[in-house]
Amino acid sequence: MGSLFLFLTSCMNFNSKKVCKVGSEVLYEHDLEAIINIYFSDFEDEEARDLAIEQWANQMRINLTIANTLPEIQLTNIIQSQSELSQLNLFALENDFIENNLDTTITEDEIQSYYEKHRQNYQNQAYIVKALYVKLPDTVASASKIDDYYLLNNDKDREEIKKYANLYATNFYFEEKRWIYFDDLVREIPMSPNKKNELIINRGKAKFSNNGETYYLNILDYKTKSVSSPLEAEKDVIRRHVLTQKINKLRNTAKETILKNAQENYPISYY
Repeated sequence: MGSLFLFLTSCMNFNSKKVCKVGSEVLYEHDLEAIINIYFSDFEDEEARDLAIEQWANQMRINLTIANTLPEIQLTNIIQSQSELSQLNLFALENDFIENNLDTTITEDEIQSYYEKHRQNYQNQAYIVKALYVKLPDTVASASKIDDYYLLNNDKDREEIKKYANLYATNFYFEEKRWIYFDDLVREIPMSPNKKNELIINRGKAKFSNNGETYYLNILDYKTKSVSSPLEAEKDVIRRHVLTQKINKLRNTAKETILKNAQENYPISYY
C-alpha cells in the first residue's frame, strides 16, 4: 500500500520537500503531513513527525522485502487493495452527490403517508429498545476495526463507532437515551422472530451479513410498549426514516450517475 499511496499522491509532490527515503522510495513533506493528520494528530508535533516517519519507513521496508521475496503475492495484494480503495472512493463520491442533491425537507404529508403504510409498527405490543445499529458495505466492514468498536466497551469505542458510521455507514442509529421500535430499527436485517426475541431479552450484540452489506446491532436496553403510539409522538423517528429512504434512493442514483459520468470523462483507450 505504501507504493500505491505514493503513486496516488505523486502528482501533489512536485513542489514538496523531500524528507527521507528507504531504498528508492521517497517520503515527501506533503505525504508526511497527511500521515500525521490521519494517524498522529493527537501527538505533539515532534513526536507525531517521528512516529509518522517510522510508520512510513516500516511500510516501505515491508514493501521492498515482499517485492524481492514474494513478488507475485505482492502483485495480488496491490490489485486487491486497489479494488478496495476504488470502493471507498466511490462511496465518498456517492456521499458528496447525496450531500449536494438531498432534499432534507420532510413534509407533513410524507410523515402521514409513512405512518399509514407502517401503522402496524405503531400498534399492539411491541419491543422498543435503546440500541446501536450500523449498516456498512462489506468492503468497508472488513477493512475496519468496527467488529471491536460496536461492542461499546468504553467511551473510546463510542467515539470510534460514530466516526466510522458518519464516514461510511449506509444506515446508522445510536441512541442511549431514546427509545425506538425494534422492528423499525432492524427492518433491513433478515431475522427470525425467535432470533429477535433472544437478542432483545439478552440485551445482545450481533453481526449479520447479507447481499454485500454487514449489519452491527447492540441492544443496550429494552421494554415492551402495548399501546398504539400517536403519530405526533413518532414524528421525529418517522422523519429520520423518510430521510433515510430519500438517501438510499439517491445513493442508487448517485452510483449510476457517477459511473456514467466517469465512463464519459475517462474512456478506455486501447493500444
